[in-house]
Amino acid sequence: GGVVYSNRVVIMSSIYPEHYSTWKITFGCRGKLVIAPYGLDKSTWDPLTDYFLPENFNAENMNGKAVCKAALLQQLGLSEHSSAILVGCIFSEGRDLDEKRVEEVILNAKQHDVQFIFMGASKRSVLNQAPESLQKEFKDDNLKFVPTYDEALLHLVFAGSDIILCQSFLDPTDEIPLIALRYGAAPLALVPDASSNRSIPFDRSFINQDHEATKYSKLINSSFVNMFISLAIDEIRTNPAMWKRKIMQAMAHDLSWDGECYDVHVEAYSTIKNM
Repeated sequence: GGVVYSNRVVIMSSIYPEHYSTWKITFGCRGKLVIAPYGLDKSTWDPLTDYFLPENFNAENMNGKAVCKAALLQQLGLSEHSSAILVGCIFSEGRDLDEKRVEEVILNAKQHDVQFIFMGASKRSVLNQAPESLQKEFKDDNLKFVPTYDEALLHLVFAGSDIILCQSFLDPTDEIPLIALRYGAAPLALVPDASSNRSIPFDRSFINQDHEATKYSKLINSSFVNMFISLAIDEIRTNPAMWKRKIMQAMAHDLSWDGECYDVHVEAYSTIKNM
């Protein structure tokens, strides 16, 4: 009843508007429904003001990111050589590490001189037993598993990583892809390779391609959602200037609550006022 008799309905969903489409069909209210993305707390997640970082940076000046990467490698005892690509894998609360999938990703990436860091995103996101068994299996100095939550290190992982592996793009409340973009790291789905049966990280048919899609969903969809880690590594190595431009353009988007989410709500309210 609230939806039927309202003047405007704002649906909160970052990039997965399947339920939004269902509501349109069910209630026949195409003209009143709008979609807004979740946002970040920019007082916590902003590389330009983040006091956990040894040097701050933003889209206009990326020099601090290299400093953060060097500090991260040194802190974790990883080899410090400029050719290595650093991949952070951050796990959200309530999600176990898919050992099989991680193993395939590591095997596919090992030949490309890639370093991996695995850790949880909060005190409640405790990794299962997979990291210990994986570390024993690979016995690789380029793999680091952080078993306990460390807030300062978490910020540094986002700031120092070239790529952040995400367990899913489907959860609109998952901040990991948002933070990755803000800190200049490419958010990629945790999938092994294009040849795998599980290789499609996100079905594009779920993403609304018209004007109703959020700016955030269009950004993810156009640049990162179907990019495999091997492709990203190739782009970083073969065309670093183009890759840097892509990352800087993504960083320039305001992904905070004061950005697109705020604008959508204000526009919806303004439309009602002007009726």
